[in-house]
Parts: sequence; C-alpha cells; structure tokens
Amino acid sequence: MKKFILAIIFFTVFTNSAFSQLDSIFDQGIWRTFIVHLPINYNSNIQYPLVVNLHGLNSNAAQQQNYSLFDNVADTENFIVVYPNANSGSWVINGASDVDFISHLIDTVRNNFSCNSCLFITGMSQGGFLTYKLACSLAQSIKAIAVVSGNMSQNLQNTCVVTSGLPIIHFHGTADSLVKYNGVVGIPPVPNTINWWVAQNNCNTTPVFSSPPNINLLDGSTVEKYNYSGGTNGSEINFYKIINGGHTWPGALSSSPFGFTNLDINASQIIGDFFSQYCPVSVGISESNLLNLSVYPNPFSDIINVENTDKLESYQLYNSIGQIVWRGENIENNDFKHLQNGIYFLKVSTQTGQQTLKLIKQ
Repeated sequence: MKKFILAIIFFTVFTNSAFSQLDSIFDQGIWRTFIVHLPINYNSNIQYPLVVNLHGLNSNAAQQQNYSLFDNVADTENFIVVYPNANSGSWVINGASDVDFISHLIDTVRNNFSCNSCLFITGMSQGGFLTYKLACSLAQSIKAIAVVSGNMSQNLQNTCVVTSGLPIIHFHGTADSLVKYNGVVGIPPVPNTINWWVAQNNCNTTPVFSSPPNINLLDGSTVEKYNYSGGTNGSEINFYKIINGGHTWPGALSSSPFGFTNLDINASQIIGDFFSQYCPVSVGISESNLLNLSVYPNPFSDIINVENTDKLESYQLYNSIGQIVWRGENIENNDFKHLQNGIYFLKVSTQTGQQTLKLIKQ
C-alpha cells in the first residue's frame, strides 16, 4: 500500500460524538475526504482496531455515521472508525480506483493514529458491494467484514479467491426493493452469495438456525439467523434474514422510504461484537503497566482475581487467537475451569485507561 500525507482540515462534525474530525488525502489526482472517529478514551499508548464504514449510493460519510450510529459501538468496543466519502456519491465497483483509495486511506489512518493489525470493513448497500470487493482484493489484511443490504456480483464471484478463511456477517431484507433479495441479472440471489462464501471458507454447510425474539411488534418485520461455523482458521458466516425487511440498516433510528427497518436487533452492535471476536489484543500494552494492575493467581486454574485502585468498568478475556471467550464486569465471581489450558489475554478497561495482561491457564 502506498503512503499519502494526511491533510487535516479540522472541521467539527456535528454528530452524536465530539470525537470526530473531517480529514482529506490527495489520491489519484484529486482530494478525497473522510471522517475519523476516535473512541472516547483514545490514548496513543494503546493500539486500536480499525473499522472502515462505507456509505451507500448517493449518500455520504456523515449520513452513514449518523444512520448506522456506529460511533456508539466504537466507543464501547474501542474501535477507530473511518467513514470515507465516495467520489460524487458513487463507489467504483467494477474498477480498481476505489480499492486503491481505501487501501491508501487505511495506510494514512494507521500512520496518524494508534492502530493495531486488526482491520474490519462494513458497508451499506453499494458500500456493501464494495465491502465484498475489498474482501477479495485485500483478503490477507482484513480480519472480518459485515454487509448490510448489499450483495456480490456474479463476475466478482467468478474471479475472487479467498483461501485463508474470512469471517462474514450479512444482513438482508426479503422485501428489499433496491438490492433485491432474489437477485437480478448479474447479481445472484442473496442466499447464493451466502452459500458461495460458505464454500470459500469451508464452513459447515448445514447452518445452526435461531430466531431472535420479535420484541418490536410495530416494525413490520422479524429476523431469522443462520450460522455457518467450522470454517478455515475458525471463520464463520452469520446471515441475518430480515423477513419483510426493506433496504435498511436494522436498529437504525432514522425512518427510511425503502421499507421496514427491523428494530428487534441492532446491526451495529451485532457487528461490533462480531468484529471484537476476531481481533487479537496487543500484548505490548501490558508491559507499560498503565493501570498498576495486579492479577493473581498466574498461572490460574479456575479463578482470576484483579486488584486495582481505579474503578473497574469492564473485562474482556481473549484466547491465543484473539477470540473473546468471556466478557463482563465481575471477573472474581466467575469460574473459568471449563477453559482449555493455554495462553489468554485479559483486557481491563477503567475510567482512566486500559491495560492488557498475559495469563496462563493450567
């Protein structure tokens, strides 16, 4: 990836967060703009996962930021999020120019902010199409992707090869009038695209089915979830089929002229939790002793105790491949006897910062 100099404009973006700024880079002969959101307690001594969030056709970065409300998730999960702007409101899906732009943008953000190696892509509608294209073009760099109301062309399926296993989550309404659930010429039905990725990832072909509760009786839609697990390198496909759902982002508070918005689930929160499972934490943080933590016993067999003078907010326990195996607020009250022996990483978040420590289970 090429490196470009970041030109910071320092405009304030009036959204649900004060931790965003509008920036630009000079790319392929023109200035391209984007919004960067930093988590509330951003600390340059900590390395954060990077999420690229792509808007739909004729939308823009600020609208996608407000529509998806992904900043709220980023603050909880400690993500840096970048919302790029397409040129004239439309992404280039059939060429390489926007793949190159996003690639350059990723390099730029990583050069200017404290990011770890975890890269995630999500997109709405045409941004979902570009998400799948980026998955094929940058497969070795991306940890996982999420697509909302998008799809993957037959031509891209014919040329794309992903051998390392790519975790995917896809949301799609059966009554989507713009990106039709049953497909059109050149764009397969959504279930065909899901099955194509199941085959690419070598996942189990028989999914585990579940039906999230219909907690909102006024949203005109319900949800079916299909989980295809057991893929290469622990990859999986999660497909959320929104029965009678429109061309919308589940959980969005904004009304849409393109059909029913399902409010039984929150796509942004589900995406955030999904991405967090696939991000190995930075072990370098633990050596800085940012929070003066004391953890014992280490090695542990069943119980983990943490002593710290700060008010503890939350814990996340990762296994050696970066998957979250437990999260919560009262770690001392939990029995971890069921965990396999091996190396684990405990991320502790408080009001004053974060710290990650290496633990051994035996």
